[in-house]
Amino acid sequence: MREKSLVKGNMSKGRQDEWFADRQPSAHWDADGETRIFRSTSVLLVDDDRPAADEVGRHFERNGFEVFVAHSLAEARSLLQQAQARLDAVVTELLLPDGSSEALLADIEACARQPAAIIATTRLTDLKPASLEYRPIVLMKPISPARLLQVVRTVARGYARPVIRRFVERFGLSRREAEAVVCVAQGLRPKELAERMRCSEPTAYCHLTHACKKTGSSHYQELVAKLLAFACHTAGHTPPDHRAFVDQPPILKPVENVAKGRVGENRVRGVSG
Repeated sequence: MREKSLVKGNMSKGRQDEWFADRQPSAHWDADGETRIFRSTSVLLVDDDRPAADEVGRHFERNGFEVFVAHSLAEARSLLQQAQARLDAVVTELLLPDGSSEALLADIEACARQPAAIIATTRLTDLKPASLEYRPIVLMKPISPARLLQVVRTVARGYARPVIRRFVERFGLSRREAEAVVCVAQGLRPKELAERMRCSEPTAYCHLTHACKKTGSSHYQELVAKLLAFACHTAGHTPPDHRAFVDQPPILKPVENVAKGRVGENRVRGVSG
């Protein structure tokens, strides 16, 4: 942890690049055809209280975390730029020597992985309401390293998978139907869909058709739109019409089942192109 906290101060730009390159996570293709990254959870701690930051950092490292430490906005921005592809969470004090950490929220949102933003402070009254647009998690100090670690572990997993899980539970989708929904949401074409699911095209279409039926969608674009609306609704920034769209009753004329590799009249549009 100490080496990471001194990366900016003691290394040249070229040496910093080499340091981060040497620590890039390894990956391999699993049985589902998806890339799985094997690495520890990475967290950036931003606090001008060096003893406190060191104590929290040591606790995180003992629990398998990769820890980066910054003591100012400038150091935090430098580490965000260098390590953005691997950071899972940023834990920051609100008031730092060179400004408020609220200025970091836009930089955190711009990171490729969009790490979770956690502000821990004793000065809650100094938090600007406008900063809440970035949806940071705000914790009141004092907070023990153990409790902070629990919070980081939870939010570092991200919100996409929990949202998809709740969508699947809401409409009672099977595992294979859920897999088909995720695949088309990723923009996969018919052959790619079947290859990813390791089945024939008719079977892939069948799973997608069943998912359309259960969610009351007439075609796969509507299904993906419904997933997006559900995700927006769970984020808490959508008007009531999104909820009405997600909860609308099934269509009167259901999508026909796939037979012999072809989609019926109410076919799942866009997948066979």
